[in-house]
Amino acid sequence: MSFTYKIIPNLLTKEECDLVLKFSLENLTLNTATTLSNNGSYYETNRRKSNIAFYPYYEKFPFILEKITKLLQENISIKGFDLDYKNSNFQFTEYNVGEYYGWRVDSDGEDIKQDKRYCSLVIQLNDGYEDGDLELKLSDDSIMKVEKGIGNTIVFLSDIEHRVTGVKNGNRYTLVNWVKLKQKKDYKKTLI
Repeated sequence: MSFTYKIIPNLLTKEECDLVLKFSLENLTLNTATTLSNNGSYYETNRRKSNIAFYPYYEKFPFILEKITKLLQENISIKGFDLDYKNSNFQFTEYNVGEYYGWRVDSDGEDIKQDKRYCSLVIQLNDGYEDGDLELKLSDDSIMKVEKGIGNTIVFLSDIEHRVTGVKNGNRYTLVNWVKLKQKKDYKKTLI
């Protein structure tokens, strides 16, 4: 079966998540998130309510790079392409009470190209909130709710429709990143 999504409970420990969360809240300036329409022609004002900041977490916290590298190498392989993620910035996201993210895809999934998001990655940094669930639409009649848990991580194809339901109590904190594909140099196709 081909890769669609993978959930890894406790990819980061509670101590690692606490360290990342403390650093993020004390050092980053959060801005109101904006969202482009699916065709990229305008900014939508009612699809998303959250606050974000971008930061190179792999540089500050090498354990994140080590664990993500292992996760991706064990689960994703595309002939003729390498996974491109090591120099990317994570999006630190804060959802306060009443905030949400409506149904969305991170990539159109039409074809595999460089500079397009191939898969999306979400790390839960806390669990002290009510609702605010990440949901994936696996088919028209199948919606999967990702189980909450500190350090729980999901990686999924970026063309899967997903959302975050409204937070009813507390604050939801996550790290989000996207893996792109980089064509291998001198890759030769072979018949087998």
